[in-house]
Amino acid sequence: MKHFDAILFDYNGTLFFDADINEWAWHQTIDEISGGTINFPELYKEYKGTKNQAFVEKIFDILNMPREEDKIIYWCNRKETEYYQKYCLAQGRNKMAPGAEELLDYLKERQIPINMSTASLETNVDFYFRLLNLERWFDRNKVAYDEGFKDKTDMYKASAQRIGTEVNKCLIFEDSPNSIVQAIEAGCEYLVAIKKEDTPDLPQIKQVINDFTELNYEIFE
Repeated sequence: MKHFDAILFDYNGTLFFDADINEWAWHQTIDEISGGTINFPELYKEYKGTKNQAFVEKIFDILNMPREEDKIIYWCNRKETEYYQKYCLAQGRNKMAPGAEELLDYLKERQIPINMSTASLETNVDFYFRLLNLERWFDRNKVAYDEGFKDKTDMYKASAQRIGTEVNKCLIFEDSPNSIVQAIEAGCEYLVAIKKEDTPDLPQIKQVINDFTELNYEIFE
């Protein structure tokens, strides 16, 4: 039975499967900053999923480099524009997660309000919209992204407010275990999780799927 009025989507790892792209981009960035002196697999295992700025700050700390804000911002942006985005284009990675377009079309036809919440930088949000023609479904001006939010708790609250509702009236699609917990802390009572090895077992999670082709659409009835 439907108990929500709107839907919020995470992007990376949910609407767009890019774990390998992100890992590759971080590897290139860390090697460039450190000259290959940092053990990438060990560091990435600990910090993957961390916001760009926090990750770059950690790299600077390991290398005993001062946390100069302009340099941190430079490397955050370089990781996205020089490595992540160029890799997507070079490899033709311009497909959404299986079943995602069909779901978004379904929601659009039924005029169910939706929005997107992503921890990505603004430059990447713009890139995603161009790459996948996301304006077919989403209002770019309402998307919540890495614009100063403490974490996804505040981001999900803003994402809901921007489409005229509250988190406790939204269904959220999310893949990150940490972000699932933060969505619940924000007030979400209905989630669908994209399956990970450490997906939590919580009552708010109504379905766990590998991709959107496995989604039981009865959740919308």
